[in-house]
Amino acid sequence: MARTPDGGEQLVLPFPVTRAARARQLAGRTVAVLGRVLEFALRWALRLALPLLCAAALLQAFPYHATVQGVPFEVQGSLFSRPGLSADTTLGSWEFPQVSGVPFGVHVSPEDVDVLELTRLANGDLPAFVQRLQADFTAQLPRIATWLIGEFLLGLAIGLGVAGAINMSVRYLRGRPRRAHELRYRAVEAGVAVVLTAAVAGYGVVTYNPDWVRESRLTGTLAAAQLFPGQLSAYYSQQSKALDVLGSVVGIQAALQAQIESDQTPQTALRIMYVSDMHLGANWPLVGQYATNYDVDLIIDTGDESEFGTREELTPSYLDGIRAVTATTPMLWIAGNHDSPATVEVMRTVPGVTVLGTKTASGDGYEVTAGVVQAYGLTIAGLSDPRVYGAAGAYGADNPSVVDPLEQEAVRAAVGADVQDGAGATPDGAPTSSAPATGGTTGGAAASPDPIDVFAAHAPVAAEALRKELPGLIRQTSSGHVHAQNDNNEVQRNDGTIDLVEGSTGAGGLDNIVRGTHRPPIEFSIESVGEDCQFTRVIRFSIQSAAPTLVAPPEPSTPQAFGDDVTASTVYFRPQHIQANRVCGTELGITAAKPWPGS
Repeated sequence: MARTPDGGEQLVLPFPVTRAARARQLAGRTVAVLGRVLEFALRWALRLALPLLCAAALLQAFPYHATVQGVPFEVQGSLFSRPGLSADTTLGSWEFPQVSGVPFGVHVSPEDVDVLELTRLANGDLPAFVQRLQADFTAQLPRIATWLIGEFLLGLAIGLGVAGAINMSVRYLRGRPRRAHELRYRAVEAGVAVVLTAAVAGYGVVTYNPDWVRESRLTGTLAAAQLFPGQLSAYYSQQSKALDVLGSVVGIQAALQAQIESDQTPQTALRIMYVSDMHLGANWPLVGQYATNYDVDLIIDTGDESEFGTREELTPSYLDGIRAVTATTPMLWIAGNHDSPATVEVMRTVPGVTVLGTKTASGDGYEVTAGVVQAYGLTIAGLSDPRVYGAAGAYGADNPSVVDPLEQEAVRAAVGADVQDGAGATPDGAPTSSAPATGGTTGGAAASPDPIDVFAAHAPVAAEALRKELPGLIRQTSSGHVHAQNDNNEVQRNDGTIDLVEGSTGAGGLDNIVRGTHRPPIEFSIESVGEDCQFTRVIRFSIQSAAPTLVAPPEPSTPQAFGDDVTASTVYFRPQHIQANRVCGTELGITAAKPWPGS
């Protein structure tokens, strides 16, 4: 029965429910359920987010202030925004991003530094001053850690209190009664926060990287100064700002680096510089300056010297820039996808340049073969790219679905034939480089070719195919093509093998104009090789520049030539699997290039 408007009763007839009515009922239930789910999610998001936001705010608002050897420092914690350990100066930043997996950071920076007072404190002996500063700062670390941890926990507690107050206010505004066991609810929330905090701390312990000091990144003039190691002492003594913790930070870095190298790495026997993708950019004077500053003994160029692959592009003045470099530093070169057989022929005529392998026209496409040399005790091979810019079909394509199979087939044709699977590999698949110090191979192609210390290819997909075709035989691959260095955490794999993907050292050159793309930074790497032929570390440079490099820039001779545009990242390698008693050194020389077995 149902009431009528005049107060009477009326029998409700059981009319069938229409589809529209059922749809409205279903929609109403769905909205109600979604509302409850959303309310639950927002409530718990508030409970979790507010404590973290309060902790982050407290860390930002109240940094720890320390005075170390008369230098006032500010030590600030952060959540999510800048993980790891970093030290800031007026001339750049020094960062260690790989401390642990927890997104927590600690940042040290000077404040209100009195340069004259620092000069007096240093008393003309900057190394001793740096040692005192380092020891004094280390002694204060327990107090600093206690301060930051206390701030974090206090922020969590404040956040939980704020979340609880907001929750009770909402209940009051909605007219709901106070819950009978409100304190119990708050205790449960506090317990959940404690458990989550302990879980995060445990995760930090589990993911702690004991080798965090082996990977650092420098920016600004601080990084630019690293390009001129032979001139650092003079630079520090001439620049008053050097005492604005620049000297201190670099001194601490040098002390850490010296400790790493003396304890864990062999003496450096030679240095290899990796460049790629010049694209006619006039940066060879820069390459020459850096090679001189770092005493580079060998340059490996992974191609794309030209843009359209014509002889005319490699002008006499451009080739003079290469000759000026290779007159003192020999270079190994392979052709990229913008380099034609004509480009290869021109590069073979440059003194000091050794072209690895061949690139020839064949039918509707191009064939490439691999070449190998013995350089200073290392076996170094190279394979050019089978493509040429503007060629027909797949040989001139950019689509990965077309290009990747072509690159992989070129690798198989050049190095995969008659090579036994797993030759030279250890039981765990890691390479066992046993290349002789002065050239030659230990067997025919059908037997077992010598392991390769460095195999250069133009494109990363070709480098990956090389590792697949020669499992356990390649200790390091080097490539370019993509105009961007690979991430530092991708450089060395779990099995110890190394994969260097170089950026454009020419900053893209004319390629940016042709493609209409933004100009990338100038990038190159300098790798150190130990006396036992271990690859010990690599310094990866990235230099931002606002204008295309179409004419030779003035010769850089000071870090001020770069300002705040330089990033220098240092990665120390774990020891690789190599044959015992190997020896590397520049006295061993470089042999003539030979075909790679099976090519």
